[in-house]
Amino acid sequence: QYNYEFLLVKDVGDGVFHVQLNRPKKTNALNSVIWNEIGDVFTKLDRDDVCRAVVLSGNERTFTTGIDLTAFSQVLAPEDGLDTARKGRQVRNRDLSSVFVLPPSQRCCKPVVAAVHGYCYVQEVDVGLAADMGTLNRLPKVIGNHSWMRDVSLTARHFGAAEAKEYGKSLNGTTQKSKTGSLLETAKCIATNSPVAVQGTKVVLNYSRDHPVDLSLKFVAMWNMSQLQTDDIAESAMAVMTKGPKPVYAKL
Repeated sequence: QYNYEFLLVKDVGDGVFHVQLNRPKKTNALNSVIWNEIGDVFTKLDRDDVCRAVVLSGNERTFTTGIDLTAFSQVLAPEDGLDTARKGRQVRNRDLSSVFVLPPSQRCCKPVVAAVHGYCYVQEVDVGLAADMGTLNRLPKVIGNHSWMRDVSLTARHFGAAEAKEYGKSLNGTTQKSKTGSLLETAKCIATNSPVAVQGTKVVLNYSRDHPVDLSLKFVAMWNMSQLQTDDIAESAMAVMTKGPKPVYAKL
């Protein structure tokens, strides 16, 4: 019942099941297979009368490094020979099918505890797109701090466990004397990212703030049916994979 290619599932007793992302050689990066398996396992755990709570973790050193860029580029590419409208519809259909499968832990009625360790990347802006798998739609409502959410979403900067714990107390802990310089650096960091990704991220965050999750997921799918066709994604992904400098993005 719980045999998967990229998931390890174990009944650890006392009503608790342990689900592990299991692509350690790929740092548990998410491809289409593991996405579908996550949806399947939480659907089954939701109906499993033995299961009363779930622990979700990553096998070995890392929770997940996020999207598998190679797999993502293959899924994203629409069929050859299509016009812009038809390419956009293919992208939209991919988004809608993914976003309503991928938040399975929320639809599962059993409590899910995430054991996040090592790396856990949510850096879509760094690869040229506005996140469309639910990050921008759910996290602001979960954490309740829109300023911090916008900071990390628009800069795609790294942050550690201590900051994640303290985000609710202050945006970045700067003193009045150093605040202007710090905020200038934040703005400069944002400006180095793809303007398609940055401006799309803000549009989606603004919409998500004032709408329920299901509507904002449909909105980002509609938004990205055109925006995911940008050349910024390929240029950004190549820079990330080769550890090269960021591209010089075209103006909008």
